Amino acid sequence: MRINGAPYLVDLSRPDAVRQEKVAAQAPQESAAPQKVRSFDRVEISPQSREVERLKRELAALPDLRLDRVALAKQKLQEGSYSAAPTVLAQKIMETYGIK
Repeated sequence: MRINGAPYLVDLSRPDAVRQEKVAAQAPQESAAPQKVRSFDRVEISPQSREVERLKRELAALPDLRLDRVALAKQKLQEGSYSAAPTVLAQKIMETYGIK
């Protein structure tokens, strides 16, 4: 892979040793001056991003079904006291499948 763009040229298909030799050949020869040590890049995650990740983990840990609501619905069905308005039921089905 090769990335061209001013002022950078990155060639990821060559080994590191070859790239270092190429950079050394292109750099001006300064034998008296010590070479500058390059600092490394650092990534910091914002507190908001950490909070979002924590909330995602908590949400993933929750069950997909609300078992208390399922148990209540089962009990009402067995007793015969469960009733659902057909229009509300139809509307919920349409919303679930994205039908307008």
